[in-house]
Amino acid sequence: MTRNFIAEMIISHPDLPLTPTIRTVDGVEIAVESEPLTYPDRSGSILFYSVTNCDFRAFDSALETDHTVDEWEVTMEFRDHRVYQIYHTRETKFTSPEIADLGLQVLSSRTVDRDWELRLHAPDRERLGDYWEFCREEDIRFDLEKIYSTESQASAVSVGHAEVALTERQREVARTAARMGYYEPEGASAAEVADELGISQSTLSTHLRRIMAKVFRHLFDD
Repeated sequence: MTRNFIAEMIISHPDLPLTPTIRTVDGVEIAVESEPLTYPDRSGSILFYSVTNCDFRAFDSALETDHTVDEWEVTMEFRDHRVYQIYHTRETKFTSPEIADLGLQVLSSRTVDRDWELRLHAPDRERLGDYWEFCREEDIRFDLEKIYSTESQASAVSVGHAEVALTERQREVARTAARMGYYEPEGASAAEVADELGISQSTLSTHLRRIMAKVFRHLFDD
């Protein structure tokens, strides 16, 4: 039976949509609310974004100097939440066309720590590998955070096989994370795993990203 997979990843590049703004406005949280749209009389793409947890004056000011933004307007406004319609420049780098061409589905796209976090559904892991390769070719940093099967009884992709060259410390971190269910959708949080290991969340994040990078290369490299 063919497995479907869910992958959670961080992608980063200076020309990804709103990256200059994300890296300028402290604490801002942005979620993509639409697929890129195009109109005959405009050369770039248009997206709708939900924006929260920020000083909106600072956010608006950052948009004015963001090289990925051509024009923008607020379409809905609440006390602590706005929806923006943003017209992107031709120079903006999108990965959504490649995602669609590969038959992947975007489940969510939001900002995390000044970068974009994507949650993708894939009918097979090879297509995730193709997307990873695309990002490498485009000089887009790609950090896999989690990958797991959608089968109800399936566990997350194991990182403990001998074929994956992990250090002893990485194996300890991976075993603890797996035991606590970190790789499961409803498993332990990063804070809980870090506390169990007696390390900071940032150190845990570094370990896990290095581990998952090795696992991803093992899964998808020929």
